[in-house]
Amino acid sequence: MIEPERLRSLPLFGDLDAYDLSHIARWVQETSAEPGDLLIEQGSMPYELFVIEEGTVDVVRDGEPIASLGAGDVVGEIALLAQHRRVASVVARTPVRALTLHVDALQEITAEMPELGEELRLLMDRRRSENDLG
Repeated sequence: MIEPERLRSLPLFGDLDAYDLSHIARWVQETSAEPGDLLIEQGSMPYELFVIEEGTVDVVRDGEPIASLGAGDVVGEIALLAQHRRVASVVARTPVRALTLHVDALQEITAEMPELGEELRLLMDRRRSENDLG
């Protein structure tokens, strides 16, 4: 199990109390990737989102880079929340350590903590508009 205090350092979870953090920590898994590894493939079905703890990833749509993201950033939320195929690929640029929330866990957590679901929806809307990801 991930230590709840690891979650506190990430903006997505930073405002949650100790009880909520310990609840979420039960559902979170750790993922690591090396440079060039594919975390998300454009066109694939969404099963998880990632919260980057360390490292940098490139977001690539139709072979063109559209964003670089790093520590504290969330990736994979758009397709997961909108319930459609992935709109971009995510490739590790540097060694990456990320926390992973699978769809089942995310649904349970956001049902219990609607404020977290709302924060993810706001992030999704902002990203869609910034990157023209309709």
